[in-house]
Parts: sequence; C-alpha cells; structure tokens
Amino acid sequence: MLIDAAFLHVLGDMLMSVGVIIAALVIYFFPNLWMADPICTYLFSVIVMVTTIPIVKNCMQILMEGSPKSFDIEELRQDLWEISKEDIVDVHDLHVWTISMGKLSMTVHIVSLKPLKTLAAVTDLLRRKYKLHHTTIQVEGV
Repeated sequence: MLIDAAFLHVLGDMLMSVGVIIAALVIYFFPNLWMADPICTYLFSVIVMVTTIPIVKNCMQILMEGSPKSFDIEELRQDLWEISKEDIVDVHDLHVWTISMGKLSMTVHIVSLKPLKTLAAVTDLLRRKYKLHHTTIQVEGV
C-alpha cells in the first residue's frame, strides 16, 4: 500500500510536535540536558526533508507538465488503433500530461477514413475507460 505524500507530511509534523514537547520536558526537569533541543532540531530537519521530497517531486511533475507514471500511454495508443481498425489509417502526436493534481490532458492526431465516426468513438473511449475529459483530438480525413 502506497502512503500518500500529504499524509506523510502531516505525520512528520505531528512527530515533530510531540518531539518538541518531549525535549521541552527533558530540559525543564533536567536543565543540564540542554542539548536535547539541538538534537531534536537536527532530527526534525531530517524528518522535514524526508516528508517534503515526495511533495516537491509531485509539484515538479505538474509544473513541468510531465507524463504521469501511472498512465500507460502505449495501452492508450493500442486502444485507439483497436477502435476501428478498418477506418483508422494513422495515430500520431499522442501526448498525455498532468495539468494539475489528478487532472490529465491529452492531445492526439488521427488519420481516418470516417473522421466523424472515429472522433465520436475516440471521445467515448477516452471518457469511459481513461476518465480523460480535457482532450484535443484532431481527426484528419483521407
């Protein structure tokens, strides 16, 4: 089971709060153990780094409009060819990218003998199977 990056960040924040309370109690009751505070600071800086790296990676993926790792573009390409083997001549310039967290965008050019029929079938496939609603589909007739 994958742990969500936001949950990991919240868990790290909670651990830091508990750690600060423990360090404060140690220093309060044993003033000669003042080094508990800098030790906790260094430990918490490591926790912050570990919990924020996945969030930064997700943000960079979105900002760079990267292709989502969980999306199989080759399967999509194969499904596009399978829609109407006798009508589709070519599928090219297929791109899928992340425009925001959980929202994908797609563009594709398709050469078809029956452009309107192909456009309807492709649109239906993308909405039903792939949950893609932000698409640009250019169908070229032969």
